Amino acid sequence: MQITLNLSTLKKKLLSPDQAIVLYLLYYENFLELRNSLEDSDYILSKDGKFTQTIISKKHVEQLFQLRNANINFWEFYNSYPIRIGSRVLRASGETAQVSEKHKKKYLAKVKTIEAHQTAVASIQAFVSYQKRANKLNYLPNMETVMNNAMWEQWEVFINESNNGEEWNTQVI
Repeated sequence: MQITLNLSTLKKKLLSPDQAIVLYLLYYENFLELRNSLEDSDYILSKDGKFTQTIISKKHVEQLFQLRNANINFWEFYNSYPIRIGSRVLRASGETAQVSEKHKKKYLAKVKTIEAHQTAVASIQAFVSYQKRANKLNYLPNMETVMNNAMWEQWEVFINESNNGEEWNTQVI
């Protein structure tokens, strides 16, 4: 196992490297497993440790280590968007393309939680569906534009079915 620590971040958060490693191990829930594996050795003397009731703030640990939920499937998001409309290419067609890897990095930098990912997928699907019903697929932006502007955040209004077929920008507030 290799853990990379940013010492300047730890200094700002007033954490020692030892504390950061414990947080990292607790986050991945294998700390107790590692601790328990040492019970039969000469290093751990008691079987009842103080760490059995430890609760951590996953949100803060994820921010500290810049982690994201492993359940975020970028390709679910990416494949919800058309590859091309007519002769106009909107996104890369394969997972191995350099452009799709670039888009994946941008997406994962912006979407850190499974909830945000689910909203992004629903938003992009709802927007594409809306554009298709309105016969406006030619006006879909390029995926690069979508990524740079996190446009799925703007498209959340298309998820809500309370629009009853009205144009999204004609609702009275």
